[in-house]
Amino acid sequence: MNLKQTKARANKMEERALAMRAELWPDVPEEHFWDRKKAGGFTTMPRTMAYLMNIIDTLTKGQPAGMTYLTIWCRLFTPGIVALASEKQMAFEAGFTGERAVDTWRKRMRHLKKHGFIDYKPSTDHDFHWVLVLNPHHVVSRLGNKVQERYRAAWRERAIEIGAKDLGTFPETAKKEPAKEEAPKVDAKKVAHKKSKLQPDPKKSSAGPRATGQE
Repeated sequence: MNLKQTKARANKMEERALAMRAELWPDVPEEHFWDRKKAGGFTTMPRTMAYLMNIIDTLTKGQPAGMTYLTIWCRLFTPGIVALASEKQMAFEAGFTGERAVDTWRKRMRHLKKHGFIDYKPSTDHDFHWVLVLNPHHVVSRLGNKVQERYRAAWRERAIEIGAKDLGTFPETAKKEPAKEEAPKVDAKKVAHKKSKLQPDPKKSSAGPRATGQE
């Protein structure tokens, strides 16, 4: 399906949904709905997010980090990188309160990094200020059998349903350094042979000039 066909399909789906809304809830005015085209403050995330959060929670048993992952995406604007707020605020957004809220949030962040969903670098504010957000579909694919089969199957089924285009081949986690060119191997015997030709014969050089005069 090309771009034009995709847009046409989306328009038909929107028209159908609006028609059903008007039919089922005719008394609710337009102003009562949140519309991203009119309101600011929205983000873009995979429609598989609910499945991704469930997968993360199964990977971090006893310390579910799915909600922590969602709060990162809610702040994402530039693809791949986001600057987080204070640790206290991020902990609260993830649902952690009390004296150990920040410490609990830090553990969840470490879990997300351990399983490859994110990486982070420090700033003057805190150790998790800059966060690198990797493609979650690639991450789940790399995790393979570490993800429970039924969760992996449900995630893939939903991804195919929404037309996700990043389920096939994916790039390596880091760029490989270009291979250094090896210096050509030198044949020691050939070098020694050439040197021997260039050097004068010591026997000939020590012998004096031949006498040619007569007594």
